[in-house]
Amino acid sequence: MQEYSAYYYEEGSLARKVEISEAPSREERLRERERQEREKRQRIAKNRKRQLKALRRQALIFSVAVVMIAGVFASYVHLQTSIGKSRSNINNLKEQITVLKADNSAMKNRIATSLNLNSIKEKAMTQLGMVYADTDQIVYYNMPDDDYMNQIEPVK
Repeated sequence: MQEYSAYYYEEGSLARKVEISEAPSREERLRERERQEREKRQRIAKNRKRQLKALRRQALIFSVAVVMIAGVFASYVHLQTSIGKSRSNINNLKEQITVLKADNSAMKNRIATSLNLNSIKEKAMTQLGMVYADTDQIVYYNMPDDDYMNQIEPVK
C-alpha cells in the first residue's frame, strides 16, 4: 500500500491545483534515517575531536602553570635558605667581634698593669742616663691657628 501526500501550489489567480506525489517508500525513509544518523555520528565525532583538542590545550596550559608555580616556590625556598645562611654568618661574625673586643680589653688591662711609669723612669735614669732638661734647653714656639696638615697615607 502506497501513501500519498498532497501538496498545494498557486498559479496566478486560479484556484489551487492539487499535485499528488507519492510518499517516500520505507527503504527511502530508512536510507534517509541512516544518512541522518551517519551525519549525527560525524558531528559527534567532530565535536569530540574539537573537545579533545581543547582539553589537550587546557592540560598544556595547566602543566605550564604548575611548572611556573613550582619554579617560583623553588626560588622562594632558595632565597629563604640563603637568608638563613646570611643570618648565621652574621651571628658568627658578631660572636667573633665580641671575642675580639674581650681579647682587646684584656690586652689593654695587661699592658696597663705591666707598665709602671715609675719603674720606666728609674730604668731610663739609671741604665740609659736620662736627665731632666734644664730651663735653657726648653724652647717654646707659637703655632698659628690656620695651620693644618693633610694626611697622605695611613699611619702605620
